[in-house]
Amino acid sequence: MRITQQMLTSNMTTQMNRNLSNLEKANQEVSTGKRINKPSDDPMGTEKSLKLSSQLARNEQFERNTDYAMSWMDMTERTLSSVSNVFQRANELGVQASSGTNSQDELDTMAKEFKQLREELEGLANMKLDGKYIFNGQKTDQPITIEANGELKYDNGSMKQRISPFSEVKLNVSADEVFDNDVNLFKALDRFSQALTTGNSEEMNTALGEVQKGSDQILTSWTGMGARQSRVESMNQRLKDENISVQSFLSKNEDVDLAEAIMKLKSEESVYQATLASSAKIIQPSLLDFLR
Repeated sequence: MRITQQMLTSNMTTQMNRNLSNLEKANQEVSTGKRINKPSDDPMGTEKSLKLSSQLARNEQFERNTDYAMSWMDMTERTLSSVSNVFQRANELGVQASSGTNSQDELDTMAKEFKQLREELEGLANMKLDGKYIFNGQKTDQPITIEANGELKYDNGSMKQRISPFSEVKLNVSADEVFDNDVNLFKALDRFSQALTTGNSEEMNTALGEVQKGSDQILTSWTGMGARQSRVESMNQRLKDENISVQSFLSKNEDVDLAEAIMKLKSEESVYQATLASSAKIIQPSLLDFLR
């Protein structure tokens, strides 16, 4: 077969394009740090990366959900601790008042403190997180209404957050669980304050019993919320650990060994330069060059 100048030129051009393509691919791997930059680089690897990326995105959303749930529950936990402190102080005053050794002036002073405790309890009942009332059920944009006589108006709906594909958790502790269950906490404080003002020892003993029941009521709701809080914290840590594993798998599937990639790039550069040099020698001058 006769080798023509056109055939030589065509073959050399094809080889140069092939080597240039290899050089460009090697350069892209070094620049991006990825061995898969388009599906054709590794179809099976691309499919695996898509699955891992989808799993990572889903887990990261659940991680954000658990982060939010933990923030809400942490605020609720701290508020319930403060509510418990209010009733612990009310119980201390109640025991002291019920001893029968106090003057009326002393009882009046205690009655004033009970009123201050009630005001503190009102503030705690309408505590907010990120502009949302934490104890008013699903109506987080509205405060609990607290009447002068202690009557409460609130929503007792549950707020739930999905923390995994198969489970969700109740975020909130509603007002009926804490403030208005077996004992209305506001009425209990009001009753004791009134008993102190009148000096009625029998009424004081009755009111003290309600205060103590109120303390137990707070503790019950606090304990229930704490169990859910522990579950969310455990799920949050599990998601973080799983995300680290998925990211590791994704990196192993996509990333290049940088040292190896740089060596490959240098090699492809040498091959391309050698192709250019040999092309310059092999391709002979054209007829026009002889006619000059």
